[in-house]
Amino acid sequence: MRSRDQSTTVPVQSLDFSTLQTTWEKNNSYQIEFTAYDDDSLAFSLLTVENSVFWNGQEYIIKQSTDGYSGGVHTLQITATHVFYQLNNRRQNDVQKGDVSYTIQSALQFLTSPIQGYTFNVVGNLNSTQTLTDFGNCSIADGLSTIASSFNVYAIVPDNYMVNLYSETSWTNDVHKQFFYRNNTSDVQLQYDSSTIVNRVQVVSTNDTPQFAPFYVTDDESIKQWGVRDGERVENDKDNNTDPNVATAKAKMVTVPSLTLTVTVQENDVHMGDIWTLVIPDSGITTKVQVVSIVDTPFLKNNMQVTLNNTMQNFLDSFNANSKQLANIQIQNKNKGVSFNMWTVGKVTENG
Repeated sequence: MRSRDQSTTVPVQSLDFSTLQTTWEKNNSYQIEFTAYDDDSLAFSLLTVENSVFWNGQEYIIKQSTDGYSGGVHTLQITATHVFYQLNNRRQNDVQKGDVSYTIQSALQFLTSPIQGYTFNVVGNLNSTQTLTDFGNCSIADGLSTIASSFNVYAIVPDNYMVNLYSETSWTNDVHKQFFYRNNTSDVQLQYDSSTIVNRVQVVSTNDTPQFAPFYVTDDESIKQWGVRDGERVENDKDNNTDPNVATAKAKMVTVPSLTLTVTVQENDVHMGDIWTLVIPDSGITTKVQVVSIVDTPFLKNNMQVTLNNTMQNFLDSFNANSKQLANIQIQNKNKGVSFNMWTVGKVTENG
């Protein structure tokens, strides 16, 4: 570890290795946690907020340090975030007023002009030109989020003070491997959540003189399946150009329940951006998935928690497998002469 003024660098000898845990979630979090015991060392005394710890070649800044005293033992519980997140506290206070056309490079150059020490690298084909309105007056992190959404950046991946912005094709990698339940995967959880469904969005003109009558953009198949679920309306105060309004409304839609896929894997050769195939033979589920979060305790075996991407196709694959399983149960009961009413869920397609 290293002191904030960089004058002192020492190894931490009193680390409880069983508590070391790293968390990396795409475009969201990148941190390390551990517990250390008081060994009267300089390193232990330096385990305090805003000092640096290093793990696996990456620098993390201590953000929480909790003293614990129990049974005569003094410990520190440490949570440190990747040095990239120091950009949360840096700002671009200037604003480029109005609608300004940018390339991703020119947007990054303007956003990051007040800071030093970080470099930004674009990986993949992200060379389109986009218009940003009143860009600036924001934290560097929020500005990067705006750039990511505007230029279709798939993953922002820090490597110490180098910040890489990847296109989807540059970030993902099909490794042609399987997460196979009860083989190399000991535990699988599929969590469905219908509270996020949006299948109807209103578009309105907010001009003093309305430019068009309010109208709805709907996904009729989703409404048929799940009922009407309204989302936040789209407001346009400039013109009545219908196509962009409809596109904005459709972008707000979530037409099927969300599905969170989490697996516990028995191997450590799993990396962010990898594309695997998840196989659950018990229920007939086979679906392509991408690794988007890894929680690892590297000194405890068979304890890596991997979260897989949530796409419509993942939901359709699991939903249709469950429907097929339900239909088979009905057939089996009918053949046995068992007669009772059972609700049935119809098959859904990717267009629905």
